[in-house]
Amino acid sequence: TGGLARVYRVPTKRPAEGAWIPFEFPEDDPRAGILTQVGFAALASHPGRSSPTLRGKAVRESILCQQVPDPPGDVDFSLFEDPNSPNKTARERLTVHRTAPACAGCHKITDRIGLALENLDGVGQLRTTENGAPIDASGDLDGTPFTDAAGLGRAVSTNPATTSCVTQRLASYALGRSAGPAEREYVKYLEQGFADDGYSIPALLRRIA
Repeated sequence: TGGLARVYRVPTKRPAEGAWIPFEFPEDDPRAGILTQVGFAALASHPGRSSPTLRGKAVRESILCQQVPDPPGDVDFSLFEDPNSPNKTARERLTVHRTAPACAGCHKITDRIGLALENLDGVGQLRTTENGAPIDASGDLDGTPFTDAAGLGRAVSTNPATTSCVTQRLASYALGRSAGPAEREYVKYLEQGFADDGYSIPALLRRIA
């Protein structure tokens, strides 16, 4: 739609009322997959600004089914949020938390993922700089390095936790609740079928149905 095209900053013809017009990004576009959609980027952000930590947490919990502990109640955000800080980018500012003993454990498993999405601002619009400084979108996922959001998507897609998590999420959605001990074999059956079908989502949905 026209409104969505403006958010993505892509040209579009004026659609009929309520109509959708397909648009294909060029092959070299840095946006690829679910992780770079404005919906995901905006939901996993603070109001008005991006959040590598929230985005990394969202990938861990929603896509890999890995629980990230809540932050301690006495976290000092003053250095990170200081408007007079010489640190211009989120990567530089997050060094404060990655080096604090009480914070380092969680930031180690979230920030390396979320920083790959820093080319998307708080509403998910593409950018190359933050406060005039170039953005470094490199990182790694459990030892798999990447240089940008598309690379993160590839790392997530090849992580064995992803296919297991997708299966669990869809099974839970179909059941209307989390799968319990009684459904453990059923979920294993779905995971094996998912692999046998070449990780086809439609085939998995049919198998669940």
